[in-house]
Amino acid sequence: MSQTSEKSSILDAEDLPRFDELLPFLSNAEVQTLYDHLDEVELVDGEELFHQGCEGEILYILKGGAIKIIIENEDNTRTQLTKLTEGHIIGEIAFLMGSPHSATAQAEGETSLFLLHKHHFEALVLEDPTLVFKIVLAINKVLCYRLARMNKQLSGMTNWYKEHHDESDDK
Repeated sequence: MSQTSEKSSILDAEDLPRFDELLPFLSNAEVQTLYDHLDEVELVDGEELFHQGCEGEILYILKGGAIKIIIENEDNTRTQLTKLTEGHIIGEIAFLMGSPHSATAQAEGETSLFLLHKHHFEALVLEDPTLVFKIVLAINKVLCYRLARMNKQLSGMTNWYKEHHDESDDK
């Protein structure tokens, strides 16, 4: 049986920048062009958006609701990394790298998302390269912020371990 450690997330959504907040410099025409290339999907509570290890060809933007990001461990336990809400992006690493998803994304409650398929993104490269540059820049800001937060948390865990490990050596 799979257990999920959902009491607390490693990253709080409030601490993460929203993708939509990183795009205020888009013109109305650019917003319309982007919207024209998006699809929409609705999920019910508990429905998976994607599963860890599956190929990722879509960038997701949360329109409403919430998505839990969960790592499935080798011992069949599940660790919730974060819960993302309206305006956040999901699947950006697999989307940009063309790699499998590193986590599972699961709806919490009724959730709606915008989808940017890789082939639509590639069409945008030809249609409006400046818009694509702005989108990639916003994605990179989100990724860099998440990496910085994880580095800070890893440093804190490493320091805690050293302090407690050193204390046990002294006894």
